[in-house]
Amino acid sequence: MFTSFDTLNEILSAPGMRKWFHFLFAEEHLALFPGELWDQPLRLAAFRGRTTWGSNLQELAEQIVDTANLVLELQTGKRRCLHLHDWKPWEPEENADLQDPEQTFVIAPSAGEGEGLLKPALIICPGGGYEFVSFHNEGTPVQIVAEKRGYVPFMVRYRVAPSRYPKPQMDLLETIRYVRDHAAKYHVDPGRIGIIGFSAGGHLCASSAALCKTLLPEGMPNAVVLGYPVISFEKGVTHEGSVLALIGRDDEALRRELSMENLITPDFPPTFAWACRDDGTVPCENTERLEAKLEEMGVRHECHYYPTGGHGCGLAYGNSAWRWSVEMFSFLERHL
Repeated sequence: MFTSFDTLNEILSAPGMRKWFHFLFAEEHLALFPGELWDQPLRLAAFRGRTTWGSNLQELAEQIVDTANLVLELQTGKRRCLHLHDWKPWEPEENADLQDPEQTFVIAPSAGEGEGLLKPALIICPGGGYEFVSFHNEGTPVQIVAEKRGYVPFMVRYRVAPSRYPKPQMDLLETIRYVRDHAAKYHVDPGRIGIIGFSAGGHLCASSAALCKTLLPEGMPNAVVLGYPVISFEKGVTHEGSVLALIGRDDEALRRELSMENLITPDFPPTFAWACRDDGTVPCENTERLEAKLEEMGVRHECHYYPTGGHGCGLAYGNSAWRWSVEMFSFLERHL
């Protein structure tokens, strides 16, 4: 097990570590650590460098350790990595192309104990503008917290650009179906499968839940959680990069078709959503439009708005949005 007293060079030189980090940790964030500190303990290096957004590197150092320990769990069998869509064991090749549609997988726990009450599952979809999948801040930390709260977590690396709609949605829906079909194996309650997505991953979760009756009815989730989500594809409100990555062109009809304010119906699953007022990437209006539509349709829901946190803050422990996970688990206890 790695700790923050290990160095970045020690972690990345461990067998097989680099090829996993290629998928699970953004290379540009590793580059924020000055080269002269790669042989110093991460706990020290965290206070000797700065991010481009002005903070020290403490949170990134913790995410590096979490990612490294996740890799160890995969290598020792505590967790499993399964390939979408044949569900066979999978591991990355050296220098694999991140845009290759075959580089899709689900990180799952090992088989459940088979004793006691069945647990709820939480399927995690990090964001990334439908161009990449941001595991290190919106995946691995959420997986750890969910597991500690009694959930069985799964993380999805869904297809991204140049793959287009509905391929990412099908990846998530097939994952939900897989978890439900193999619920006994993972000691999961098949009637309590929640999904959680951030940013574009939020749009992925919401649109998959709304469209599953057409795309894959067996993939209906039992609850939906959305963090600073892309909701509308309307110009001036949406995140344009996510729209163009998902649909590949500027198509007004498809923009309307995939805007969540046009998709939610009264049978939409119970929904928890949150956003930050100072988000300069995905305007808070997205979540406000979602809330208004959920209210109109009579869907059980809860939406929270925090003054600070910006975009991509994940667990947000360093700003005012930190309470979102506490409030989310409270919501899920009532509705999942």
